[in-house]
Amino acid sequence: MQTHTSSAEAARIHALHALHILDTPREERYDRVVCIAQQVFAVKAAAVNLIDADRQFTKAETGLDGLVHATRADSLCARTVDQDAPLIVADAVSEARFAGSAFITGADPVRFYAGHPLHAPGGEPVGSLCLVDSTPRELDARERRILAEMAGWVERELAAQIELDRAEQIQQMLMPRTGLRTPTVEAAGRCLPARFVGGDFYDWMVLGDEVQVMVTDVMGKGIPAALLSASARAVLRGTFQYNAAEEAMKRAAGALTPLLEEAGAFITAFIARLNTGTGEMGYIDAGHGLALILSPDGTHRRLSSSGPPLGVLAEWTWEVHTTTLGPGQTLLVVSDGFLDFFDDLEEAVATAAALNTLATTAEELVALCSDYAGSAGAEDDTTVLALRRKS
Repeated sequence: MQTHTSSAEAARIHALHALHILDTPREERYDRVVCIAQQVFAVKAAAVNLIDADRQFTKAETGLDGLVHATRADSLCARTVDQDAPLIVADAVSEARFAGSAFITGADPVRFYAGHPLHAPGGEPVGSLCLVDSTPRELDARERRILAEMAGWVERELAAQIELDRAEQIQQMLMPRTGLRTPTVEAAGRCLPARFVGGDFYDWMVLGDEVQVMVTDVMGKGIPAALLSASARAVLRGTFQYNAAEEAMKRAAGALTPLLEEAGAFITAFIARLNTGTGEMGYIDAGHGLALILSPDGTHRRLSSSGPPLGVLAEWTWEVHTTTLGPGQTLLVVSDGFLDFFDDLEEAVATAAALNTLATTAEELVALCSDYAGSAGAEDDTTVLALRRKS
């Protein structure tokens, strides 16, 4: 049995923390396992418990009244982790190693306990898939094999978590990592995927005396949308860097439409190029519809659409609109995930305009908008980009 101060225990805790799963919300992929386990074994409750240095975090449970935290001293699954082997106890009340646990000494004590250790990809025991019941019982050899197989399901999800974390890091690397600041303009952006990765992206580049910005939103969420988003970024960045806007959009549509048709998806896009000296701005809005010009006094105007999203009509020619971004004004572009936090579009626009009066920089405006969205819990990817022309 490992001691809590051993090098093995330190490696175990490090492996658990590397999963970035502690204190995360409930997820259907883990909830599904415990619900199946409860039904298959006909027990009172089932749970996925992760054992930190001094506490237990319940990632998923059914039948435990929403249990989230327990001390390690009280945790029955901590004993499973300590021995790194299945622990089956027919009557937990008489089990010496459980003595003193609140789960045993409480008004409704656990009688039957079965735990199977869960391992990180490196093999370190980090938690347990457990079954509990209020009456003593046993598990036969077949039931023990089923419990082990279900624990394997959870372990595969834990391994996938590391891959998702890495994918999230790579996707964030594809977007600007710091804000843009020049003597005449500044830009900032933030992307909040609903899952670990998403279909939104934003970008900007300086082209001589012009600054180009773009925001795109791929239909859908998660890894499929992220893969399409990465393809769209490469194509749009390349075509718009070396071609006039109308020609660039034509070439981008030619490259992306076959892929989008095969995937059954579409991409909304807003791309603008600002002359930093004159404030003249040309833009294409391909089905995005969420770009605003905000003034310091709270007034605002919404920019016009140029046509449908990419992937909808193969032969469409998107119109290039022109406008002016005056000194002190800000171009704000959001993805449709931002709208989920408001009753209607008008409320979302009014809120953005009000936040702009409070923000002294583009970065502050992005922070205010994205923090507002993040505080409510996103069900769709949310992206915010601001380009401000200095007074």
